Amino acid sequence: MTEATHDSLTLTGCIRCWPESLEAAWHARCELRELAMWIDEAHFNVRGLQCMHCARRFISVFTESIDWINGDDAQSWTTVPVTAEEFVHAEAALPISIEAALRVVPAKRRSLRRDHPTGGDAQIRWTSGIDVCFHD
Repeated sequence: MTEATHDSLTLTGCIRCWPESLEAAWHARCELRELAMWIDEAHFNVRGLQCMHCARRFISVFTESIDWINGDDAQSWTTVPVTAEEFVHAEAALPISIEAALRVVPAKRRSLRRDHPTGGDAQIRWTSGIDVCFHD
C-alpha cells in the first residue's frame, strides 16, 4: 500500500485513486468502492467512497438539472479526498445540514470535477473544494 499525502490542503490518494492525469483520475474515481450513500435522490446524491488500495476516503457529490425541452440534462460530479476524521464529521453532520457536512472539506483542497453542461461536451478539470451545483 502506498502512503497518501496527509497535508490538509494537498491531501491526495495513491497513484491508483488520485493520478495526475484528468482522464486517469476520472477513470480511477469510477473504481472507488462505495462506503455510504448519504443522500440518494434522482438528481442529487452525496456518497462516501474509498480506494481499495490505499484506503483513502473521498466525498462525491452528483447534481443534475433537468432540461425539460431537449432532454439534455446538465450533470456535475465533484470528488474530493478526505481524512478519516473529516469523513466521520461529514457523515455525522449530513442529517442536520448538507452545507455543514460539506464544509468539513477545506475550500482550497484539490478536487476533481466533471461537468456535462446542457448542449455541451463533458469537461473534466481540477478545481478546489466542493461546490454543489443547482439541481432538480
